[in-house]
Amino acid sequence: MSDRSRNRINKNRTSPTPGGEVLLYLNLLNHLKLTKIGWKKTYIQFGILGSALGMLAGLIELSIGEQIRPWIGNKENPAVLGLLTLLLSTMALGALVSTLKLEIRTNNSKLAIFLGVFSPALICFTTVGRLWYIPGFLLTITALLLAYDYWGLPSTAGLPKTFSGTEWVGRISGGIGSLVILASVGLAFWESSFSLFRSDVLVNAEQSRIEVLPMDFVRLAYTLDGISVVEDIEVTYVMVVYVLLLFGAALALIASLTSSRLFAGIGSGIVFFGLLLFLIWIPEILKRVNTSVGDIDFIGALGWGWYLALAGICLILISIALSKPMAQ
Repeated sequence: MSDRSRNRINKNRTSPTPGGEVLLYLNLLNHLKLTKIGWKKTYIQFGILGSALGMLAGLIELSIGEQIRPWIGNKENPAVLGLLTLLLSTMALGALVSTLKLEIRTNNSKLAIFLGVFSPALICFTTVGRLWYIPGFLLTITALLLAYDYWGLPSTAGLPKTFSGTEWVGRISGGIGSLVILASVGLAFWESSFSLFRSDVLVNAEQSRIEVLPMDFVRLAYTLDGISVVEDIEVTYVMVVYVLLLFGAALALIASLTSSRLFAGIGSGIVFFGLLLFLIWIPEILKRVNTSVGDIDFIGALGWGWYLALAGICLILISIALSKPMAQ
């Protein structure tokens, strides 16, 4: 056989007709779609398992939390925190089931589903201790896979959305505001001046320093017979405030990245509610260390953490004002 004949045969074998190319492309798209659906059902089922285990952990803490305090992080109110864990796990379960039953299209709907899984995964690490290790891991992985599914894969809905200079400034200011709030909490772990509250007072006739620190305690430092003494007193009110600050800031940060004005507003509102609750609860918090608000310059005693969180809220509100509503 001549070289010319061989080339003609090879060309015919490797050059499918235009109609064949279209059919091949459609088959490939259908295969990828089915693969994606199957993969999504698989990791959603892992998340549902995590939610069920989380509900079980909440029931255990609610019923016998007093007897297993080391396992739940020596929490002050096991029954209340067990109920909270149960409710949050139920919320995660509802969010995951809805992804299988409904077709999620809008950006706000996707964000609501993601937060419905991711929020319980993180918050319950502070409510139920070691019992949350397995359900928390399963829910966190599921939430990250949901985020990749919703925003990590390339969109086929058209050209990417473009932003004006003003909108970019708004998105950046929202992200910075959220990070400022998160940083105010993180810095308080290493530097007490970033606490929510810090004051020098007399406690039981001893000159003492009171500091409200993350995640859930009031630190009382004083000198007794020439010896420095530090007491850390766990207070549930403090934990609730810090959880609200972290949750609201994380929500606003994710909303800034996904261009959701609705959830940015909700996040900033949650942070503001946490700061307001702290002002309302501070008398009760100080009672735990035998101190009253009347003994303290209240405004001057608010720490840098409180004021930084307030500044972060202002930046998020500026971002909302500069951003335009997304098309749903």
